[in-house]
Amino acid sequence: MNKVLLVMGIVAGLWFSGCSDNAYLYSPVARAGSASAIQDKLATTQALRHTDIKVNTQHSKNILSGVVHTEKQKFLASSVARSVEGSGIVVNRLVVQ
Repeated sequence: MNKVLLVMGIVAGLWFSGCSDNAYLYSPVARAGSASAIQDKLATTQALRHTDIKVNTQHSKNILSGVVHTEKQKFLASSVARSVEGSGIVVNRLVVQ
């Protein structure tokens, strides 16, 4: 009897854990508006001022392009872009000059 209750409890737990509505939050696909949100966050990041970074969404990916001054700025731009909720996949095509 105890084994039956244990199995039923496990099955119920698995059943209810699969009913989450938030799966889209963890999707690797970029959501609408994420490019502008990324652009805004990059523009307000102090260490990325005086850089020329553009964000375009193509094939459900946010692509960073433009020019930065250091490798550190290039890395930071990727980190900032990925920190935006719904950013999905971020491709860094920034050029260091």
